[in-house]
Amino acid sequence: MARPRGLGPSLAVIAAASLWSTLGISYEVLLRDGGTDRMTMVTLRLGIAALVVLAYALLRRRDALRVPRAARASILGTGVISFGVFYIVLIYAYHWSSVPVATVLLYTAPAWVALGEHVFLGYRVTRTATLALGATLVGAVLVADILRGAGDLTPKGVAAGLLSGVTYGSMSLFGKRAMESVPPLTVMVFGMGIGALCLIPVKLIVSGTTLPEPSLLLKIALWPALAVTVVPVALYTWGLSMLRPSTASILATVEPVFAIVLAWLVLDQRLHPFQIAGAALVLGAAVYLSLNPSAGEHTKTPVGAQTGGR
Repeated sequence: MARPRGLGPSLAVIAAASLWSTLGISYEVLLRDGGTDRMTMVTLRLGIAALVVLAYALLRRRDALRVPRAARASILGTGVISFGVFYIVLIYAYHWSSVPVATVLLYTAPAWVALGEHVFLGYRVTRTATLALGATLVGAVLVADILRGAGDLTPKGVAAGLLSGVTYGSMSLFGKRAMESVPPLTVMVFGMGIGALCLIPVKLIVSGTTLPEPSLLLKIALWPALAVTVVPVALYTWGLSMLRPSTASILATVEPVFAIVLAWLVLDQRLHPFQIAGAALVLGAAVYLSLNPSAGEHTKTPVGAQTGGR
């Protein structure tokens, strides 16, 4: 079958990144009136998204619901860490720092993936990975405003932002191994489902059985769950199927740029000059890794080129 040509796939990836860029703003705007709490918000978002993806699989791809033994451990790791832990630390990173800072720290993920490939998969660390990791760490220090000693960022906010990058990056490691045996849809169905099941007990401990009013519940379903999760994942996956992974990764770096601008316009959150320089280093390292994917020997796909479950 001939693949579609033209700008369609590139525009799909850019559209996905644009939708993802509104995630932090969606949380802050919907939480502004106090109609719900952060753990309830994130649990509903992932739970609704998981049900939508499961419904699609039941209707169109029942074969995606079969999981061979070889993929079970990787899919479990995807669900618990790449979805469950990631969704928690990211929403608190937004809260404890700011949308621009948390979004930039999230984009340290490709560097952590390169490091993880060496530690867990035995890949040889190359000069590409070393340079990118160094630039990422310097950029993260600048974004965290550690050198200026600014008081508007807390250590827990920076830690949550960096941990969000680590846990999001784990999708590349767990997902890559799982997709040696199953299609991406299987990873998404079970990863989202397991992640949602992990969030439910945490939500019950943090905020009990409280749920938002129907009007707010509908907004959560339409914005964070569908518009920022299901739709961009579908767009990115389709675009990635037609593009080189490195091209898709580079196009997706418009996300933090859009997030920084939107946070300034909507939430009046902005970065200082040192932080902007740090953001440029972090994003530059992500692009560099995409253009030079050989973090080690036998690398099959560029780091950071995963189908995200954002």
